[in-house]
Amino acid sequence: MAYQPYYSVTDWQNLPSQKTAVNRTNLIHAENGIKEADNRIVQLDAKKAEQALVNTMVKDVSVDTNTGVLTITLLNGTTKTYDLDIEKVVVNFDITDDDKLVLTLADGTQKIIDLTRFVYSVDSTSTISMQIVDRTITARIIDGSVTMAKLDAAIQTEFRQYMLDTQAARDTALQYQLYAKRYTLGDPSFPGSEIDNAKYYYEQTKTDAQASSQNAQLAADSAAVSTTQAGIATTKAAAATSAANSTAADVLTTTNKANVAAASEQVATQKAAAAGVSQTAAAQSATEASNSALQAKRYAVGGVAPEDPEDNAKWYWQQTKSLKNQVDAAAKIVVPQFYIDFSTGKLMSDTEAKGMEFWIENGKFYGEVTA
Repeated sequence: MAYQPYYSVTDWQNLPSQKTAVNRTNLIHAENGIKEADNRIVQLDAKKAEQALVNTMVKDVSVDTNTGVLTITLLNGTTKTYDLDIEKVVVNFDITDDDKLVLTLADGTQKIIDLTRFVYSVDSTSTISMQIVDRTITARIIDGSVTMAKLDAAIQTEFRQYMLDTQAARDTALQYQLYAKRYTLGDPSFPGSEIDNAKYYYEQTKTDAQASSQNAQLAADSAAVSTTQAGIATTKAAAATSAANSTAADVLTTTNKANVAAASEQVATQKAAAAGVSQTAAAQSATEASNSALQAKRYAVGGVAPEDPEDNAKWYWQQTKSLKNQVDAAAKIVVPQFYIDFSTGKLMSDTEAKGMEFWIENGKFYGEVTA
């Protein structure tokens, strides 16, 4: 920091003037000025540069504009020169038609630089497409070129698990499809399924229903004959008329059962058709195939839903077969022809009753089917 003026001079006056007397105030003022000057001399001495250091400082600098040599003269008289090589400074440049940069130096020499050395070439691969547009290099992944090997290990593991899950679902769907076919149409890979499927029970039900219908017709014909015979017997005895009417009622019951068997055939046909539709649905997905297989099994043999024991093709076939047996038994009934022997007063018959028994008890006529 530069020093500022500190001491002011006293305008001393000679006697007889009393304005500048030599007294304590004026003397102290002079003392303070001397002290401040002493302090400043001490500080300047402490901060002064050594002569050896000062001698190394630059005294003068000159430049030869022709040679570009810089001359530095120090305080101690020594000089140092530096060649700035201004003759190597580029004073002009040009670009040739073959992309060459020509630099002209101050000394007239030329330097030629191939600009292609500053251009970077790019190569595309089967996975990455490289291109340069307006000196901008871009890279693009070619669609469909990334293989499994290029994916992250975690993604590869996830994809492989998806593949395994898909294969397992496919195998399960094929298995359900086999089961649907087994319970619908039967399959050679399941021993015994050729006589344990919806189609088989449908065919059996249809055959038994046709036989039941024929037997019902025969029974109806027999009932018509029996009714005629009962009419003749009625003219002979009131008791015989009552027995014939009872027989006709039994035949009517048998006919109703035959009609029930025919209705059972239609229901079995619908259930079998539903089972056939489930086979087509089974091919759509593993879940639908499983449900279709269970439905096929339910309508074929039961064992899936609580109502299955009395709602499947097998049960309807068994019911139809049972009704068929009843109709067959009714068809074998032969109603005898009755007449009264007026000479003896007894009820007589000229034919042997088959499947029925008749008797008189306490003056009443009774009949019972035995077969």
